[in-house]
Amino acid sequence: MDNISHKYELLFNTSNNTAPVRILEGTFKDFVYKYGKVQVGKFENNDKDVPLKYDYELLEAPESYEVDDEDSEKFQFEQLIGDILYDIIVNSDTVKEVNNGNRDNDIK
Repeated sequence: MDNISHKYELLFNTSNNTAPVRILEGTFKDFVYKYGKVQVGKFENNDKDVPLKYDYELLEAPESYEVDDEDSEKFQFEQLIGDILYDIIVNSDTVKEVNNGNRDNDIK
């Protein structure tokens, strides 16, 4: 998987519990969505791919975006946001801080 960190931004300045994500380039540029429930599925056959299951809510899409093939575009969009979710989990500075013990909301 290519490094896609530069292709999205997290929008932390919101009143939501989940930070929305804005896509910065490509077919879905300026789409904004947020993740709902995220689960890690079962690994099978020593597969190196992380089996993520997630819900999402599309919050904004450019008015100029035209749908040609809804099923194909939905599949592409879900592939992209799956890659972004993986990148957020594995590479984000926030996750690295939590893994290093720098948590603001830890009860211990």
